[in-house]
Amino acid sequence: MASPDAVIETKSDVQVPDHDVEHSPFTELHEQFMQTLDNLDNNQLNTQLTSHALPLGSKTFCDILASLQTLVLTQNKKDDGEGFEESALPVLQDLDKFSLTSYSLSYYISHCLPNEQTVPILSLVNKSTTMWISKLFQFSNCGAFYTENMLLSYERVILLALHRMFGAEFLHLSELPIVYCTPDPVLVGTIKRTALQIGMKENCVQIIPCLSNVLCPYKADLGALEAIIKTDIDNHKKPLIVFARAGAHVTGQMDDIVSLKELCNKHNIWLHLSGDNLSGLALTTFKTKSSNLADSMTLTPSIWLNISALPVITLFDKQYTSTEILNIYKSKCLPIWTCFQALGHDALVLRIQQKFEICQRIYSLVKRYDCLRILCETNDRNSENEETVADIIANQENIPDLLHNLSSCLVIQFVPKDCNQRVSPYYDKLNSWLGQVLEREIPEAPLELCEIESLGVVVTFSPFTVLNSLVTEDDWETFSICLDQHIEILLATVDYKEKLTALIANLPSLEYVEIDDWAGLGAVRYVPQLWQSSDQQLATDQAKQDLNRLNVRIVQQLRSIDAAFSLGEGSDGLACVRFGMVTADTDVAELLSLVQSTGRKEEESTKYIDSMAELVKKGIETATVDLKKETEEKIWQEGILRHVPVFGNIVNWWSPPAKNAVKGRWLDLEAGVVRSTEVIYEKKAQIEESEGNENVTVAADDVPME
Repeated sequence: MASPDAVIETKSDVQVPDHDVEHSPFTELHEQFMQTLDNLDNNQLNTQLTSHALPLGSKTFCDILASLQTLVLTQNKKDDGEGFEESALPVLQDLDKFSLTSYSLSYYISHCLPNEQTVPILSLVNKSTTMWISKLFQFSNCGAFYTENMLLSYERVILLALHRMFGAEFLHLSELPIVYCTPDPVLVGTIKRTALQIGMKENCVQIIPCLSNVLCPYKADLGALEAIIKTDIDNHKKPLIVFARAGAHVTGQMDDIVSLKELCNKHNIWLHLSGDNLSGLALTTFKTKSSNLADSMTLTPSIWLNISALPVITLFDKQYTSTEILNIYKSKCLPIWTCFQALGHDALVLRIQQKFEICQRIYSLVKRYDCLRILCETNDRNSENEETVADIIANQENIPDLLHNLSSCLVIQFVPKDCNQRVSPYYDKLNSWLGQVLEREIPEAPLELCEIESLGVVVTFSPFTVLNSLVTEDDWETFSICLDQHIEILLATVDYKEKLTALIANLPSLEYVEIDDWAGLGAVRYVPQLWQSSDQQLATDQAKQDLNRLNVRIVQQLRSIDAAFSLGEGSDGLACVRFGMVTADTDVAELLSLVQSTGRKEEESTKYIDSMAELVKKGIETATVDLKKETEEKIWQEGILRHVPVFGNIVNWWSPPAKNAVKGRWLDLEAGVVRSTEVIYEKKAQIEESEGNENVTVAADDVPME
């Protein structure tokens, strides 16, 4: 990194007098940009929305900015079903705003100034920036270019490799050469897209096989790579470039850089490195000068330094090729030029070191647990001594050793004792639960859940994937306590789960139920003993519905006692009682006993309801028979002529029938018999008569209305 004197010298080269800066267009652009950002931060919503039709008249610049601001704030609101939830806009620090302002200034210089001024200014800026980066990241005799993303970086690196191998005719090849890629899924996807963009066929990208060691996911097998290269050469193919990792974002994958470089030099293949461990090059300067790690490197200072919108930097060895084929816009380095000076060498290095210290601190906390498998692409560590990042830097003699001993990402996994293979699906659920609770309770932690094919679900701590991941001492204490609590829960749950089936075997009417996607203790189903003794009892859909209703009622009763119970569904589609995560002091036998006793009560209640339903059914049938019989007797007593259509009306008019010939029926549940309603009407008449005698003097206005 350049010293303060070098910075002053650069300013004098550009020759911008200090007294003119306050009134220059640079300041006006910066103030205008800052005002727009302030309006967004203050959430000042303007009612003037943009239209799909181009306005006939002109608009002021303030109106246009207001429309854009309204669009941003409107799109920032998400419909959550109950209303609009407004997500927070990114919080920008001063350096973030400085970086964004630099883009406006770069376009001002390259598009507004006369060409005779633009070329010397940008050439000096580009030269200074390249010198700083070359010294900071220890890449000698390098050229540099700046892109918006990794895809464009890889695209231009492939063009550089093609130009070195084939010269100016590289765009007119009849058969394109082979690109080799380390088996990191993220990198493989990006390289395939890059190859398609520059016109290469899919079979031009060769994925290097993984090592057979399951604990080294996505690490390239260099023996297999050399065999593939020899086969391609024998088949008259042209090996062009190898893309390798030096600290992948999610897995921390670190390929064997020294052996890989020797292999590429042997076959005259371009080697390109990318990854977060490359930021460790800025942490020290070795006295003995060593050769470059690779022919080119991609650097991502935006996430390394916690500064938004910095471009991706690509360094390459200038001795092999010319920068003219890259069509480089030198103005794109201006955000790097401005922010590096604003930050300064010491603060820049400190920010990178803090990222590695977060990983080292997490490692020291996690290694206390025998049940956690630590997967990080570093050399073997001394588990007895607590090493700091400063210790690691001081103890390394060369750059490759330094990068292999730094951790930019830490991958942990809750596993059974002495597990050296992929975990079972149940442990995948446990690791998902662990990652989710840590993410919920410690949102500041730079962690995420992912699934590695050879390992299963893992929890990754990757400070280099999060822009603002600086952690305070309070955060560390919270993290340590939270980790202790949840590891204890995981151990207790696994321990009791192994004993669960034995406990269930001693309790009649309960059966163990397997549930997919459930990390808790397990699940049981209450099945009445009478049903268990009959193979045909659950053969019908009605029987299954009855059993489901019984277990649903059991869960409802249990949840009124303890929220640890929940309703689940087994792989057979039937309802069951689920148990959540448990602690070491949980009495699982008591929980099972509670389910059994509650099930018996609900079963007895169900039997009573069923018997009452049967009694009511028989009562209705008896009352129906009696009423039918009385109706027939009434017809014979009154005469058949009364029930003949039309003629019956004349008979009824001539001789009206007697009233209340047929009495109603009521069901006496206590006695279990059907009785006539005649007795009820007689009692009611007696009560009304006695009440009438007591209220003889009631006024006419006090008589209740019918």
